[in-house]
Amino acid sequence: MPHRPWSFAWNVRRLAGVGLLGLAATASAGGSERRPELHSPDSVRSVAAGTDGLGRFVVAWVSRRTELAEGGGEQLRAARLEGTRWRPLGDVVNEKPQYNAAQPNVHAGLGGSVWLDWEEGSGHAHIDSYLMSSWTGSAWTRPTPYALRRNLSDAGRSRSLALDPQNRPLVGWTDIGTGTRSMYPSVVSLRLWRGQDWVTTPYLNLNLRQPAYMPSVAQVNGQVSVAYVEGATTRSNLWVRQWTGDGWRTLGGRVNVRPDTYVFRPLLRADGLGRLTVAWLEDLNGADALYVSRWNGRAWQELASGPVSQAGKHAATASLAFDGHHRPVVAWTQAPDGQRTVHASLWDRDRWKPLGRGALNTNPGADADHSSVAAGRYGILVAWRELRGGVWRLQTWLQP
Repeated sequence: MPHRPWSFAWNVRRLAGVGLLGLAATASAGGSERRPELHSPDSVRSVAAGTDGLGRFVVAWVSRRTELAEGGGEQLRAARLEGTRWRPLGDVVNEKPQYNAAQPNVHAGLGGSVWLDWEEGSGHAHIDSYLMSSWTGSAWTRPTPYALRRNLSDAGRSRSLALDPQNRPLVGWTDIGTGTRSMYPSVVSLRLWRGQDWVTTPYLNLNLRQPAYMPSVAQVNGQVSVAYVEGATTRSNLWVRQWTGDGWRTLGGRVNVRPDTYVFRPLLRADGLGRLTVAWLEDLNGADALYVSRWNGRAWQELASGPVSQAGKHAATASLAFDGHHRPVVAWTQAPDGQRTVHASLWDRDRWKPLGRGALNTNPGADADHSSVAAGRYGILVAWRELRGGVWRLQTWLQP
């Protein structure tokens, strides 16, 4: 078919034996914003945005193959924006295409490589594998060597991937503590891939009698740091600790604004200058709010005196990246289920500058979730899923 500016489509029958999946990038009305849409014929379950090692945008998504047997068929795919056209990165990424993939994430690797991590399970009771794979330029590597498996427990229910300077996986992992359940509720450790197997560090917990969970890993020049939550669900705190090679040292004090409160899903990232930044959700008068702080070498400094999201609107599915000038960019959804809208903001000198013209939804009245932001030399990309005609559709917004 002839190419038109900002449009591209490919026939997935040649790749996967399923219907047509079209990808198109179209300009929005006014300004330089674009909406590079990825049209999936199946309902989208989850979405993630990121970049490869050269800064090119990559979107991964899980969609449901309804013709497969009940309990399976949620398949992971990815595509990369190359110039003005999207290109599929292979076919189904799942270790077993008939199983369910969930919760994908995208990570930039060395050179032009890109990594994905995701959950995968048979659909018969639980998600039982945490998987990782990298794009070689022509295919996805087998996820099996890196697989972290668990069976009918809370093990691995929260975890995070980063890459070391040799392009090897680093995983923050939540596990059941050794000893009695009441004595060691849950523990966080760092797992380092050493070519054939994982090496596990001592636990990060400051207090082994307190549950620890939701690790997020960042690596700067070989120095690995982990943000995580410790404490009972509604009386928890956010900490960042750094691996010294012999043990863990704490960076500053607790990061959350109010001590001993509800803290959810921290995201620790390092910008191109090596500065650590963490975003997280925290209870504010009964509704989750999005906060961001940066490490200044001595303490955690909150960016702005208050949340990025609108107070009282219940923020969710937050995401953090950095633009080409190393400025933090966040995306999130807010408002109650059924009315959620997608928003993004850029840290500009001393304030958060909203991106777009209000909500980024294609239809501001449609429900949206799974917001994810990628940023860098080619601009800022936000991806999410949006409910249209009773079907969850993949949507993107791009500011070059």
